[in-house]
Amino acid sequence: MRERQEPVPYLPVLLDCRGQQVLVIGGGTVAERKILHLLEAGAQITLISPEVTVGLQQLAEERRLIWHARGYTDGDVEAQRYWLIHAASSQQHVNEQVAQAAKRCSIPVNVAHRQQEGNFINPAVIRRGGLVASISTSGAGPAVSRRIVQELEAHFGQEYETYIAFLHYLRHRIQAEVNDAAERKLLLERASALDILAQIRHKQFVWWDDEQTKQWIRHNRGEVM
Repeated sequence: MRERQEPVPYLPVLLDCRGQQVLVIGGGTVAERKILHLLEAGAQITLISPEVTVGLQQLAEERRLIWHARGYTDGDVEAQRYWLIHAASSQQHVNEQVAQAAKRCSIPVNVAHRQQEGNFINPAVIRRGGLVASISTSGAGPAVSRRIVQELEAHFGQEYETYIAFLHYLRHRIQAEVNDAAERKLLLERASALDILAQIRHKQFVWWDDEQTKQWIRHNRGEVM
């Protein structure tokens, strides 16, 4: 009887990748998918692969990434201070070499198709503007993750993009107007209870102007308008 393997207790984290150097080894469709997500997050990409997809070649021509048209060699991981590494080569022994080098340098590495050789994985993601929800089955079944994402997408429609953007705006206005931490907390709780989402769904929502926002803050602080 085979011993049951327990899933890895991954820690979910949202990373600010803006301006961070990321190394990707491999130029196939898996690498392209990962690179597109990284570029969306603002990362600076260095790609090493003798051949790449048409999409990746176009990104290189547009100078949205740096492409070294060659195979991986020892020392590539150490050549620069990389923040993250993706080993997405079609050659598994190359991915293994990349993973080993990354771990020696204490750089987080994702290994395509062999997650156990890396130390982070990419979850399936749903985005609605500032709303980001990630789903992972800890590697048990990517197809299941995608199905769950589809279910979430059906529930969290595009109206959430406007809703989250408004809450983000209101939060910053509260922080700018109110110095007392307890008052800010109370206002943020009251902001989350607003029926803005229902108004957006019924196409009744109109973005608050500066005076409306100030009045709402004053009223909910208990001050005289």
